[in-house]
Amino acid sequence: MKAIVLTKHGTPDDLELREVEKPRPKGDEVLIAVHTSAVNDWDLGLLRGTPLFMRAFLGLLTPKFRIMGCEVAGRIEAVGAEVKHLQAGDDVYGDLSESGFGGFAEYVCARQDAVAPKPSNLTYTQAVAIPHAAMLAQQALRDIARMREGQTLLINGAGGGVGPLAKLHRIDVTGVDSTAKQDFLRSLGFDHVMDYTEKDFTRTGLSYDLILDVKTTRSPFAYVRALRANGTYVTVGGSMPRILQCVLFRRWIAKTRNKQIRVLGLKPNKGLDEMTRLVEAGDVAPSIDEIYPLGEVPQALRRFEAAHHKGKIVIAVR
Repeated sequence: MKAIVLTKHGTPDDLELREVEKPRPKGDEVLIAVHTSAVNDWDLGLLRGTPLFMRAFLGLLTPKFRIMGCEVAGRIEAVGAEVKHLQAGDDVYGDLSESGFGGFAEYVCARQDAVAPKPSNLTYTQAVAIPHAAMLAQQALRDIARMREGQTLLINGAGGGVGPLAKLHRIDVTGVDSTAKQDFLRSLGFDHVMDYTEKDFTRTGLSYDLILDVKTTRSPFAYVRALRANGTYVTVGGSMPRILQCVLFRRWIAKTRNKQIRVLGLKPNKGLDEMTRLVEAGDVAPSIDEIYPLGEVPQALRRFEAAHHKGKIVIAVR
């Protein structure tokens, strides 16, 4: 089978399209014929091997995960002997970040609990935009921030994969992103939009009940300025030094400022069945940016790293 192989930690130029052995499912695994995958922060982390302390997980010198890609949508070709609820021919989607990655390939084996039935009203291209980004948003806002109707929310970095899911909830939402993405944010239904090249949302004098941050480029004390009393800030990615500051100071901030600073530890696919029902009901609609063939994963990663994408960048495998 064809796969994009990571030969060493480095740049997109270090990725190669190769013929590799087709995997076989173990007892609790399914073999998926991958139709689509998508680009995420995970892929840049695996590629770059950064931050350096993560090399213990990613592989010190040689990459532990040779085939990247955590989101997949495809059709099951075979199942292991212990698989009970899925069978060959089922269309599935899911987040493979705890199942070994492998989405940038024609076939991948994944644990049965890493995938769920694909929403019946979505194509493979649409469906693959959901498992990782949707769970980031859902777990951050519902499970951690305990979001309630009538609250105000600001999303920093709203023009990527997380932003399109914000209006699922009946709250007042502000989206922050670059100049080029302002019209895109309006098309998603954001109540307010803000251009970070013109305004620093932590210094406008406005405050919010909840802040969901995809970028995390400021100190936690800057974010505290933009939170109302009893407000919650949740980071789901960005600068690792800044995220570590959030971990270090969150208890002191909670005690002295009566505000919460939280870091999401994503639980892959938790709540994906519920999200499938919302998608099938028409309550959630993913937004797609560009679609690249498997052989152009390096170009897709460059676009992602430059933050030019509006919605999800999808890899069409077949």
